[in-house]
Amino acid sequence: MKNSRNGHSGSGRLGPVLLLLVVVFGVAYYLYSRNASVQNAFHSVRESTQDATITSRVRTAILLSKYVSPFDISVTTTQGNVTLDGQVPSEQIKAVAGAIAQDTSGVKEVHNNLGINPATARNPETELLGARVGDLEIKTLVNEGLSQNADLAEKHITTEVKNRTVTLGGTVQTAAQRYAAEQIAWQVTGVRGVTNNLSATSTQTSPESPDEKLAHRVEFELYSTKAISLKTVQIHADNGIITLTGNVSSRAEKMLAEKTAQSVEGVRKVVNSLAAPDEVQS
Repeated sequence: MKNSRNGHSGSGRLGPVLLLLVVVFGVAYYLYSRNASVQNAFHSVRESTQDATITSRVRTAILLSKYVSPFDISVTTTQGNVTLDGQVPSEQIKAVAGAIAQDTSGVKEVHNNLGINPATARNPETELLGARVGDLEIKTLVNEGLSQNADLAEKHITTEVKNRTVTLGGTVQTAAQRYAAEQIAWQVTGVRGVTNNLSATSTQTSPESPDEKLAHRVEFELYSTKAISLKTVQIHADNGIITLTGNVSSRAEKMLAEKTAQSVEGVRKVVNSLAAPDEVQS
C-alpha cells in the first residue's frame, strides 16, 4: 500500500510538470512567431522606404535632364527594380531616360516601358522646372564664388539668373571689383551670358588707361573660351601689343590663347610667351 501511494504521488506530480512544459513551449513558439512577424514587418517597411528614396532620386534626375524633363514619365520602384511608364516622342529620348534611371544610386534593374509616340506633347511645367533648377544651381555657384573672394565677400552684390544668363546688381567700391565679379560669374559652368549692372562708388580710383582697358578686353575673351585657365596666365598691353606669359596645359591652348587675343579689336600684335608641357623644345 505504501508503494502504491508513492507511485500515485509521483504520477500526480508529473502531470503539472508536463503541463508547465507545454505552456513554456507554447509561449516560446508564440514569441518566436511574433518576433518573426515583427522582423518581416520591419524588413518590409525598410524596403518600402528604400524604394521610395530610389523613386525620388530617379524622378529628380529625370527633371534635371533637358531632353527628358519635358515629358510625363511615371517612375515606380519595387525592391530596387525601377519601372518607367509613359510616352516619349523618340527612341533616343527613351534610351536617355533608361540610362538616367540605371545610373541612379540604388537601382538594381530598369524596366523601360516607355512608349514611342512622335506626337507626344511636352509638359511646359516640368520643362520650366528643369530650367529653374539649372538657373538656381548657377546662382548658388556664382554667390559662392563671390563669397570666397576677399575683395567682394562683404559687398552688397545681388545675383539673378534667367535662362542661364547672370545679372549682377548692387554696389562695389572700385572698377576692378566690378570687373572681378563679372569674371567670377563667367567662370561658372553653364553660364551663357553676364549682364553687369554693378556700380562702382569710389571716386578715388583713377580711370583705366587705354592699355589697361585693352588687357581687360583680352582677358575677358580668354575667359569666354571656357578652355583656358587664367590662374597661370598674365596679360600685358603696351600700345596695342599684347604679351601673354605664364603656363597653359597644352600647345593647343597656347595657340587658342594667341588667336583669341589677336581677334580683339585694338590689338595690333600678340607676343605669345606662354609655356606648354607638350611643346617641342629646340
